[in-house]
Formats: sequence, C-alpha cells, structure tokens
Amino acid sequence: MKNNNVKKTKTLFQSLCLVVVTITLGVYSCRETEPEPLTATLSDLFAQKLEDTLQNRGVGYAFTIYEGTELKAEGSGGFQSRMADPEGQKDFTPDTKLHIASMTKTITAMAFLKAASQKGLKTSDLIAPYLPASWKLGAGIDKITFGELLTHKSGIRGLGGSCLNGAYGENIYAGLKSLMALGVTSQGNYCYQNANFGLFRILVPRILGYAFTGNDATDDTQTQQRYLAFLQKEIFEKAGVQNAIASFPANNPTYTYNFPLTTGQRGWNPGGFGPVLGAYGMYLTATEAGKIYASALSSGANEVLTPALADTLIVKNLGCYKATSNLGTMVYHDGWWYEVLTPAGRGLRTIWVKFPNNLTCVLFVNALQYKNNSLLFPFNDGNIVGFVYNAYAKALQARGARVSAESASLSIEHPEPH
Repeated sequence: MKNNNVKKTKTLFQSLCLVVVTITLGVYSCRETEPEPLTATLSDLFAQKLEDTLQNRGVGYAFTIYEGTELKAEGSGGFQSRMADPEGQKDFTPDTKLHIASMTKTITAMAFLKAASQKGLKTSDLIAPYLPASWKLGAGIDKITFGELLTHKSGIRGLGGSCLNGAYGENIYAGLKSLMALGVTSQGNYCYQNANFGLFRILVPRILGYAFTGNDATDDTQTQQRYLAFLQKEIFEKAGVQNAIASFPANNPTYTYNFPLTTGQRGWNPGGFGPVLGAYGMYLTATEAGKIYASALSSGANEVLTPALADTLIVKNLGCYKATSNLGTMVYHDGWWYEVLTPAGRGLRTIWVKFPNNLTCVLFVNALQYKNNSLLFPFNDGNIVGFVYNAYAKALQARGARVSAESASLSIEHPEPH
C-alpha cells in the first residue's frame, strides 16, 4: 500500500521554477541561484533531480526515498520488458522486482548480526567451528573471523588465486568447500570476493543450531532453505516485506539490456540464485528494498535491527561502504549483474544509500553501457554512487543550502562496481 503522502515526481514539479545547476561528481557551480519554492521537501527535490536524468532515456528504472521509515517520494519509468521480449512491453514501476545483486551483502550482514546476537557471538569470533566438520580446511582458514568475511579481509582470493571476483561456481556449496580446502595466504588484506558472503548461507544455519549430516547434497539443500527462512522471518517480515524471493517472479521476469537501447533489442533474464544466495541473489522491488534498508538502518527504534546492531553494521563497514564529503558521510552498497557471454553484456545496476539526515534512497536500473571495455551505469560517466550523491546535493542546493566546490567533493572508499 502506498503512503498517501507520497507525491508522484512526474507531476509534482510542474509549477516549480527551474534552477540551472552545473554539477559533476566533485564540482558544483558556486554561482548563486534562485532556490526553488521551499514548499517542496528535500525528498521531493531529491526525487526530481533523479528524474531529470533518468526519465525518457529508454532505461527501465525505479527509485524510492524514505525519511526514517516513511516513504516520502518515488519515481519510475521505462520498461521491465520490451516489445521484442516474449512477455511484450511492460512498464517498470516501484513494484517491479529486480535482482538486487550485491545489495544482498548488506542483508547478509544483518542476518549474521541478528543470529550472532541471539547466540552470543561477536564479529571477532572464528568461523572454523561453524563450518562442516567434513570439510578440509586449508592453511589460514582457522584464523578467519566473521568480521573479516564481512569486510572482504579474510584472505579468500578465489580458486584462480587472483583478486578478481569469483564466478557462480565458486559460490555454490561445492565451490565454497573447495575454497576452504585451498586456504588463504593474505588474511587482513582487502580483496572483494562474493564467497566471503556466500559462506554465511552455511554459517548462519549452523550458528542457529543446524547439525551438518556430512552429506553434501542434504547439507546444501538444508542450509539454503534455513538461511532463506531466517531472512524471511527476521528481516523481511519485520520490515513489512512478505514476498522476497531468490528468483524472478514466475512468468514475469524483469529483463536487462545494453545501453543505449536499440529497436528490436531483446532483454536478458538473470535467472534464479537460490544455490548461491548470500553475496547476491535476492529479488526485490524498489519499494520493498527501501523498506528493508530504511527499517534496518534508520535512527531510532526499528523492528529489523536494534540501534546497537545497526550502529555496529555501519561503524564497522559490515556489508557496506562509506563515501564522505563536507556535506556528511553516506553509507551504501551498490550492485551489478551482467551477461558474460557477449562483449557488451546486458545487465543491471542497483544501489541503496543512507544520507546523514535519515534519508534512505534505493535506485534500480535495468541496463548497462559498454564503454572503454567496461560495463558501466548508463549515466554520470558510469558512476552510480556519484549520480545519487549529485542528485542529493542538487536538492540541498535547491532548498537554499550553500553547496560550494569544496563542500561537494566526494571521496569514495572503493569506487569500483560491486
């Protein structure tokens, strides 16, 4: 159910004065401008600044903006499927489900914190006692802590021994088992690997009391089911989300595309992710995702995480990153997923961001731009973190805030796509 206070961004600003703002990732015009009418809220203006770039570009998108735990603004446009696709043309709305990709990592961090608090564990505790006894543990695995997994400092470097993020096969049960047998040699060094979070699909059920049978097929199935059930009960339902899934809705996929979109281009269906859930895999709508991240991380009491657990997640960078400027610190996790079979893979980009004034924004787009041998967010030179930040800073400026070149410069901790 939509909040009656939510204003549709496509009609809200028809009567507002236009403001010309020159903006890049780190530089804003210092020229004074006439602020937009102060009857528009910061959330309204933030939404309009997002729409200014996203709308009428052919990309399917949706975003929601929450103040505390209350939905304040939303927007959407483009299509979740196009005429060339089997399902025909369907609009992309805030209620369209999309694979949220690595935004899932923050949910995994929430799941660990909740399970650990129930069982008296800490992020500094070792993971080895909670791995299947039948697994061979290579050198260094007995030294890894939960916190090191949650910050990509476990030393896991993938079966290829490089710091390139591991493939699907490294995140299924057999792949994780192989990684543990391989061992680690660079514990304490940052190396972004999906397996760090995929392991929690197995660790969390064990923390909660599951007894491994020693049969890989049984333990794989049981840990998948128990992990997803824990997410449903302890995170999604407490945020008011009833139908979070690890696969696209039956007969209603949201396709992904290349940008710019061309006539007749067919979309790619990312598929389902139950066997690898943890680092990625959840399907949510922008409305559902906004509820989850706002409910869990907004200041004050909430049903998902206690304030102490929410602070732990943010302060320790568990399943999240920070980007800072003189406007404050934003906490976020982005995500991407793409087809690897073609040079210009069809894909998606997602992000949740929490701003200093208790605003939480979620943005989904279902297209990627192939440029300079890289797959990028279609706008803002490919930088989705800077894109959301720029819209927020423009909204502050439109409300009359003094946003200078010095205050607007954004330092991104790990700028590569996640």
